[in-house]
Amino acid sequence: MQYTCVRIAIGMISVFREPCLRLGLQVSEVMEHFYRVIQTPQRLSLSDLITSGGRSYADLRLTINTFRGGGRIDITPDILLVDLRDAIRQAGHLEGVKEHLQLCEDTALKALNRPQISERLLRASMWLKCEGGRPAVEAFLAEKGNAALKLNQAPFESLKKEFILQFNGLDASKATKIGLLMQHSPGEGDLFVQFEHTHYGSPVVTKSPKEQFEEAETDLRALMLHMGLEPKKDDAGQP
Repeated sequence: MQYTCVRIAIGMISVFREPCLRLGLQVSEVMEHFYRVIQTPQRLSLSDLITSGGRSYADLRLTINTFRGGGRIDITPDILLVDLRDAIRQAGHLEGVKEHLQLCEDTALKALNRPQISERLLRASMWLKCEGGRPAVEAFLAEKGNAALKLNQAPFESLKKEFILQFNGLDASKATKIGLLMQHSPGEGDLFVQFEHTHYGSPVVTKSPKEQFEEAETDLRALMLHMGLEPKKDDAGQP
């Protein structure tokens, strides 16, 4: 089944090997690094730099709004989180997404005196418009689900069924985990797909965000084709 991408949201979570307990004392340095380095279609304003926190280190959070509110960067004592809600429209193209993720991690590590990364998760959430529309998606999910569960046979053949397909796989030799979820799109497009690609450190992650992103692209393409989904040739936005 062929598809085109309606929207792609990209997220990255980089986990620090040891918590940065001095984060509360480095707020101004961290914010200044991002203010000077992060370039988006609209220059960061002071209102884009947000601090929040409660009585514990678990509540401490620095937030930088990017792409006029279409993205954000969150820094806590134990993680860096980067989010792009409409990645292609905001960054312009996938190469721009890679560069943004790389720049965010490089800037955070420099500002925090280079903590080590013990784990990095990349997540792509995609809303796809499929050839044949929602009926074709329903048939596609039913075919995959029935192949595994045989629910099209007695005594279940009369049930109105809705399938959500989910897969997780671990390659211990590469310290890599991938995950895929497919279901009817609750809003945009016809099919919602979420793909996760995680690198675990041994003891630290050595690949850069760009290198991991490119590896994730390859794995996602292969997995989608294996599932029977193929991008239309004129769809340049698919990762």
